[in-house]
Amino acid sequence: MPTTPPRDISPDKAMTDVANALNLTKHADGYFENIDDPAQRLVLLGAGDLLAWQRNTARQVWLWLAGAPLALTVSPDGHDAQAFHLDASRTDAVIAEQVWHTGETLGRWSLMRIEYAPAPDLRHPATPEYAALDWYPTPRGTRQADN
Repeated sequence: MPTTPPRDISPDKAMTDVANALNLTKHADGYFENIDDPAQRLVLLGAGDLLAWQRNTARQVWLWLAGAPLALTVSPDGHDAQAFHLDASRTDAVIAEQVWHTGETLGRWSLMRIEYAPAPDLRHPATPEYAALDWYPTPRGTRQADN
């Protein structure tokens, strides 16, 4: 499985064609990914797909590779949130460990690579914690947010 996709991936390609070309498998939540390398993974999000809110024990670098712009939303404290748009003009963003985050495409599909630093191994895996399905960052003074 290539960790760097070919440069000729046209945004006009169907999402399933991109997934097949990169040997990605369908995740239970609907998007496509690979999990062959513990240090990085390719993720292909389609319209309507949303990565579940999560935080990780490792720092992550999100790299936009192809397709539509991607909205990456982070919340370091469960209250404040900030969105980054990743695309050809801004291709990457760093997420510190233990920061809540989610991502979604702003078009038909977005392809990204997520790298973990330090690279996890069997002794120190990058372990995600997933929020409840209905969780999202909540402004102060409203319902209690999970930290």
